[in-house]
Amino acid sequence: MNIITNNHLRPLACLAELPVKVRADFDYVGDDFDRRFVQYKGVWYDVYDTQAIRTVPGAPMGWAMVVAEDSPLASWDGIVSETFFSGVLFRFADEDQVIVGSYFA
Repeated sequence: MNIITNNHLRPLACLAELPVKVRADFDYVGDDFDRRFVQYKGVWYDVYDTQAIRTVPGAPMGWAMVVAEDSPLASWDGIVSETFFSGVLFRFADEDQVIVGSYFA
């Protein structure tokens, strides 16, 4: 698996800060003022609507992807699969910033 990131912190935005045309894609959010959206390679992502990545042995799958501690994904917090072989990864720096990367196999 290859992971590409520049490790730059990207600011999270709330729904009201997104372009009007983009807001329609996230109509399920409502009047939420949480900072939860990030733009990466021209696409806006809702970082709250990702699959979590966990390294806890025996943890139930649910919304989390359980990986081994030595997995390349272990240092990431969330994942969005875009194809069977690729997707986007998120690592939370704090409540207002995230690091984004792409993966492919």
